[in-house]
Amino acid sequence: MTIRERIAKLDHLQKGNLFKIIVSAVIALVAVLLIGYALLNNSVENQEMSKLLNELPATVTNYAGDEIANPQLAQIQQIQRLLNNAKPGTLLAVGTAVVSLMLILVVWMGLGIVYPLLAGLAAGAYFLLRDSSFEIVGSIAVGMIILTLSFMVLLRAAGMALSSSHPVPAIARNVLAEAVRMKISLVFIVMLFFVLAAMPMLLNDDQSLRYRVQTFLQYSSGFTFLFIALLVVFFGAATVTYEQREKVIWQTMTKPVAAWQYLLGKWLGVVTIAAILLAVSATGVFLFTEYLRNQTAIGEVQPYMAGDSTGITEDRLILETQVLTSRVSVRPSLPFSMNDPVFEQALEAQIQRERRTQPGYNPDPAERAALKNKIFQDEVSAYLSIDPVTEKYEEFVFHGLGQAKRLNLPLTLRYKINAEGNRPDIFYILTFGFDEGTVLPPRRTGLGFSHTMTLSPGFINENGQIRLQIFNGQLMAAADGNFDIQTNVNTFTIPPDGLEISYSVGGYRANFVRVFIVLWVKLAMLAMLAVWASTFASFPVACLIAGGLFFIGQSAGFVQDALPGWGKVDKSGDPSAFRIVIYYFADWISTVFKVYNDLRPTARLADGKMLSWGSVSRGVMALGAISVVFFFAGTLIFRRRQLAIYSGQ
Repeated sequence: MTIRERIAKLDHLQKGNLFKIIVSAVIALVAVLLIGYALLNNSVENQEMSKLLNELPATVTNYAGDEIANPQLAQIQQIQRLLNNAKPGTLLAVGTAVVSLMLILVVWMGLGIVYPLLAGLAAGAYFLLRDSSFEIVGSIAVGMIILTLSFMVLLRAAGMALSSSHPVPAIARNVLAEAVRMKISLVFIVMLFFVLAAMPMLLNDDQSLRYRVQTFLQYSSGFTFLFIALLVVFFGAATVTYEQREKVIWQTMTKPVAAWQYLLGKWLGVVTIAAILLAVSATGVFLFTEYLRNQTAIGEVQPYMAGDSTGITEDRLILETQVLTSRVSVRPSLPFSMNDPVFEQALEAQIQRERRTQPGYNPDPAERAALKNKIFQDEVSAYLSIDPVTEKYEEFVFHGLGQAKRLNLPLTLRYKINAEGNRPDIFYILTFGFDEGTVLPPRRTGLGFSHTMTLSPGFINENGQIRLQIFNGQLMAAADGNFDIQTNVNTFTIPPDGLEISYSVGGYRANFVRVFIVLWVKLAMLAMLAVWASTFASFPVACLIAGGLFFIGQSAGFVQDALPGWGKVDKSGDPSAFRIVIYYFADWISTVFKVYNDLRPTARLADGKMLSWGSVSRGVMALGAISVVFFFAGTLIFRRRQLAIYSGQ
């Protein structure tokens, strides 16, 4: 029997139903065993923490001689909560489920021998190269092969799911075939898989674990969305305009296919491609994040096990409370607002001073708003600066902590101070006090980077507030029963984002799912913009319109902040028609896309901030409404197109 005959026999065997049933059953059985093992071993035990929890007293005596809740208990409870949420077996469980699903799909597509053979060859090439100077190249190649095989499997599965004879899924199925044939889509797919495969190679093992995880989450999710968004723009415009230019659309529209069915089918095909790419990328990002999470952090002898008696290292604590979590964060409220009369008075005084040198000085409303905002920001900076001579301390009030008090959730205080150029060899002593008289031990604080500490929910008052005093120095009890403070030498400043209290309301995994759902919804809206633009414009113009709207949506927040500085007058102070048109157009567009920008899913994921289902639903409804409007507009335009005489120019 020749090799070709043997291959033909194997191909006939793998396409038989009996082979598919037996192999699928074996895969499912192995998957169940591995997932069960992972779930049974999905906890982190720390006997030292349990021992401390039983031995520590419930109350301690503070500087004022009062009995207060032991701050160490809150920290230990938080550590136990973090260890319970870590679940290191999730990596094996999710990885097994994904691989098993892919293998079963491959088997039922009749490719049960081809794809595993390709994956085996890729793995063999990696093991041959792993100890050589080409190890990085081998790792990137294996990563690209795995991502590409996963993409092709899901693409074929999507084609099978869209096998209906109805015009909408039929057109969408043709779009899937176009995605493989078109060079423009292949370029973006290859670039995406290359970046994802190469991203882990760029991480430095000498850096802290929290930084590596946050960096990987931020850039991998950001680059994933960017590449798929660009693919959606170019491919969404190309799939319609190329058919018009090549007159292929004649064969479709001469059949009983309505304009809305044609456009809806094109949109469905594009968003299906985006969903497949997003699913493959998200799975890769999630599994590698879990892999990083189970690495040894700074100060640990093994994952989740500190080298000293603290129970958890600062690196691990920040990772689990600030990055790999779903947290609600609260920043201190200001004791003043921009609407206070004092700021309007300060603005008028500033204008009067300018008129002494420029008698005709008369700022327009936009310039007045910019000047007033600068005065306000200067006052905020002064409020966040603590002088060791005249002030010595400042009080900050945090609102909206009622949920943490009701659920008895431990709090994480994150703070950062800037002083003396943030020299790494200088440390300041800070003391933290609370309005009921509790004073925590002084903390030695480095400059220019964030520090964290655990707070008990007992510090939250009945109004859901925490009143925190930060002293610029070490607070000490004097002999007469009063307090004295040994101050630092210079003033320090807390940056605007350098002080917050947060509490975890869930793990990052559910947040991860919500983030990628929002990313897909944003891509779906972007696909509709591309299809809409292609109904009345050629390919370059359609790409320019859809891409321009995409970048406007991404920068809507920046545009809103920059508009007061842009103004509506020229350098001489005279009204400018050009600037007025740009001002109102940019204001209108950025307002329309404000909800698109405000979601900021990738930033929330990397910062560990909660993206609630309420925010997801509001975003879906808003972006869905925009998509519907553009769909109906595109349908009306497309019905009036003279496709028989359209040249594609």
